[in-house]
Amino acid sequence: MKKNSLGKTGIKVTEMCFGALPIGPLQANISVEKGAKLIRAALERGVNFIDTAEAYKTYPHVRKALEGYNKEVIITTKSSAKTYKEMEQSIKDALESLGRSYIDIFLLHAARVTPSVFEERAGAFQCLQDYKARGVIRAIGISTHAVGIVRRAAKIKEIDIIFPIINKIGIGIIDGSVDDMVKEISEAHKAGKGLY
Repeated sequence: MKKNSLGKTGIKVTEMCFGALPIGPLQANISVEKGAKLIRAALERGVNFIDTAEAYKTYPHVRKALEGYNKEVIITTKSSAKTYKEMEQSIKDALESLGRSYIDIFLLHAARVTPSVFEERAGAFQCLQDYKARGVIRAIGISTHAVGIVRRAAKIKEIDIIFPIINKIGIGIIDGSVDDMVKEISEAHKAGKGLY
């Protein structure tokens, strides 16, 4: 399976990513064993990229899928933490729950918020920067449904990765159209941000 580099991070991921949200309790509520089998099947077919989040409650599924698996797997997780202390706890919980010594990509989970998220959650964002500096996180960024946040994130040098919502008919896109989001994704790419 073809791999692409995420911006300037040096992280290479397969074109297909296993999004763990649908297998968790917020959607299909698949058991840990069954969910782990699904993830493992994807990994064994060449996928090396898993997207999860604290809110998805799928860390146990991911951890079980990785038991005895020795090839490289890139894991992204996200937290809605607002303060430094809350984000620090989120990082510690992710490391422990996933059974990892580091997290590849850790994002501010900011699906439906405004571009002021960087001020409102400055403590949480600083925590991500500090843990990246310590080598506990390889890359940091933000996930969002908002065109304005993609625009703003593209200009913040500390942001490595942006995970914007995008689809043909614009479901879930906030404060703009599909064309607006495509334009901002393109600008973020030009700015060297990793996008998925």
